[in-house]
Amino acid sequence: MDVLRELKDACSTGNLVFGQKQTKSSCSDGKAKLILVSMNCPEDYVTELGAEFSGITMYRVNVVNRELGAVCGKPFPVSAIAVLDAGRSKLFSLKSNL
Repeated sequence: MDVLRELKDACSTGNLVFGQKQTKSSCSDGKAKLILVSMNCPEDYVTELGAEFSGITMYRVNVVNRELGAVCGKPFPVSAIAVLDAGRSKLFSLKSNL
């Protein structure tokens, strides 16, 4: 699966939340079904999320935060994304790689 292509599709047809604070908030609210993090997302943040929300699939995307933001059409770096609804994409078929 081309994760970046599926992510672009999810951005246009699904419901995603961008940023570390918003991602953690979506997890706390029980809305997040998948968490995507960039290669350079702070490791302490990733570890904390994994420990606190072990029931949510976490996947590290093979791009840095600037590229991840660009893929999503954002003019800023994005290091964490909570996927609430994948839309027409196949993101929910991803298995955790963390």
